[in-house]
Amino acid sequence: MEKEMPTIFSAKRTSFVRTSVIREILKLTVENSDMLSFAGGLPNPDLLPKDILSSIMESVVRDHSNTALQYGDSSGYEALRMQIAEKLTDVSWVSLNSISITHGSQQGLDILGKMFMDSDTNVLLEDPVYLGALQAFSPYQPKFFSVPMETDGPNLYLLEEILTQNKIHIFYANPSYQNPSTYTWSLEKRKQIASLLDEKEVILFEDEAYRYLDFEGKLYPSVSSFRERRDLTFVLGSFSKILSPGFRLGWTVVPKVYRSLFTAVKQGNDLNSNQFSQVVVSKLLEFMDWNGHLRSIQTFYAEKKEILVSLLKEYIPEAKFSRPEGGMFLWVEYPKVSQKELMEGCLASGVAMVPGSEFSPANRSSSNFRMNFSFLGNDEMEEGVKRIAKVYRDINT
Repeated sequence: MEKEMPTIFSAKRTSFVRTSVIREILKLTVENSDMLSFAGGLPNPDLLPKDILSSIMESVVRDHSNTALQYGDSSGYEALRMQIAEKLTDVSWVSLNSISITHGSQQGLDILGKMFMDSDTNVLLEDPVYLGALQAFSPYQPKFFSVPMETDGPNLYLLEEILTQNKIHIFYANPSYQNPSTYTWSLEKRKQIASLLDEKEVILFEDEAYRYLDFEGKLYPSVSSFRERRDLTFVLGSFSKILSPGFRLGWTVVPKVYRSLFTAVKQGNDLNSNQFSQVVVSKLLEFMDWNGHLRSIQTFYAEKKEILVSLLKEYIPEAKFSRPEGGMFLWVEYPKVSQKELMEGCLASGVAMVPGSEFSPANRSSSNFRMNFSFLGNDEMEEGVKRIAKVYRDINT
């Protein structure tokens, strides 16, 4: 009888909710301390200066408790919104009032799904695509279209063909160090696609969660910065990858015409985002050497990427991947094995990766796996690659 309860009482849209194999894998790693995981997109916790954080948190409790420990503005803590507008966005029309603080950029995706999507909505996605976007959008039952990714961004010919042959309402894109492929749109494609979206009157949800993780410190202009149709342009950002996911803070840049609706939907979700975290992050932005902090993250991840690249070349030279300019992942193809067999063998051997099919809008099979390099220690990373190599060899012998 218990198994029938969800069918009887759940809303019909819950049947469209996508589960996340990443969360199941992370659960396994928590339950098994010997599991070596390349699966999660986990920032390295040692990159946030603990002495500065401790001092700021103490000062917030001592000097700002009336604000930090109370309800706040649904749009977010004003000082933090102003800092985001000044330091972390590049669209010319951004202002204090266009910023809405969210519980991670993930909440921003859910709010935008609620605002714009139903069964009559045509949504274009990159292929592969960020799994969290699929999870956020799927319950609203839009019709998904997908455009194949190339190393410098979407295939322009196919993109224009899709936009010409179909009325696409929304394009969700992750242009910088894309999760999972790590591909980064070229400057020329950013300009061309911005113009094309203006011409076709398509709403853009631009997810820039990884924008500041270029290994050389380069900062690509957002696609949104090239658009003329600012009323059709949303930009999402996150502190999870540049400070800590524990704060659970992100932001969405919202066009003026939609700000009241965005805030009203958010109020139905949570009234307001974590006020204490907002005040702490605002003080961190005020007192930290922000550029120095970003550079330390970029340098650290660049070194970790090179270590994983060298390990794969040494132990599994058959593995194929492009070398990303930034981000936290390698998108690795393991030829001559089935994804299911390799994944099952790896989990049995105490090592985890995320299968590429999880990032396919159409659940297509894939010989790719997403591998995170930011979290594991160097020795753990080597042991993990050795385990994968043994499984791979066993399958191919």
